[in-house]
Amino acid sequence: MAFRSVTSVQIIVAYGIELGIEEGVLLNGSELTSEQLHDHDQLVEDTQELQVLNNLVQHTSSPFTAGVALGSRYHLTSYGIMGYALLASSTARKAIELGLRYLDLTYVFSQITLNQLNDDIALTFLCDVPGKLGELVLVRDMVGAAMIQREVFEHKDLPITLQFTSVPPANLSIADIEQKLGVNIRFNADYNGFAHLAPLLDLPLTKANEATARLCEAQCSQLLQQKQNWKPVAKLVKDTLVHLGLTASMEDIAAHLARTTRTLHRQLKLEQTSWRQVRDDVRVGIAEALLLTPMHLDEIAERLGYSNGANFSHSFKRCKNMTPSQYRKQTKKLG
Repeated sequence: MAFRSVTSVQIIVAYGIELGIEEGVLLNGSELTSEQLHDHDQLVEDTQELQVLNNLVQHTSSPFTAGVALGSRYHLTSYGIMGYALLASSTARKAIELGLRYLDLTYVFSQITLNQLNDDIALTFLCDVPGKLGELVLVRDMVGAAMIQREVFEHKDLPITLQFTSVPPANLSIADIEQKLGVNIRFNADYNGFAHLAPLLDLPLTKANEATARLCEAQCSQLLQQKQNWKPVAKLVKDTLVHLGLTASMEDIAAHLARTTRTLHRQLKLEQTSWRQVRDDVRVGIAEALLLTPMHLDEIAERLGYSNGANFSHSFKRCKNMTPSQYRKQTKKLG
């Protein structure tokens, strides 16, 4: 399971609504609520975004057409600081290498590789999502990448070919897409991706700025490291537990988060933790502060939601390897 910003889901839902699909239909089965969708700080699982995309593809007649329309909505600004890093790169090669290095900060599901093919260099896309959903995802990812190159090169017409292994879709103006993306489009190709990149990779980019590029890449590196350490479900449970009160049950937390207890258990397990561990972490953190006060242990236990002092002592010792009384004595000595 991987997490990403909600921005991509916002783009998908906005497009679906324009097609006449209701927001609730697009979010069905994703366990995302309307409130979460409109919270710009919200993180979503990649599987949740796939579910929203699957809901979209079920209501469209052509996955390819939907993929083109959707991919064209992803601009450099959709990628936050990474978009600025790409724009400030010195050459197209540097921009591509940076993009591939921080691919986890994007919204793509495809595997993207820069390959040497005879005398050409190609950027190839491989999507292992099956069926119509996979077609939509692949086309969206490729067109989204084409939009990036369009903005990086500032709308200059370049001899780049965006090629697909599929046959040409019916009732779709290829000329219009070529004009919008600034590329040539080819079907029935040997691979999915961008061809004829060799002459362009080392051309200087007009917005190149070494200082800005270094600063933005450092921030990308920091974001990637943070993302690898993200455990957003556990944090969400902790925040909700504090909000609802320490006596709240897992059922209470799950209901507040608009998901089932089974789903919440699975999500916490994927983060290598559990409801009991998260709850104990919150309780012990507060207990450490309360033990610095003269409050009696039974009163602390009651405030933390334990049935009695013995249960509190056992739980605290399991987490801290000492009883609350021992912890209190130790902190007094240190003070």
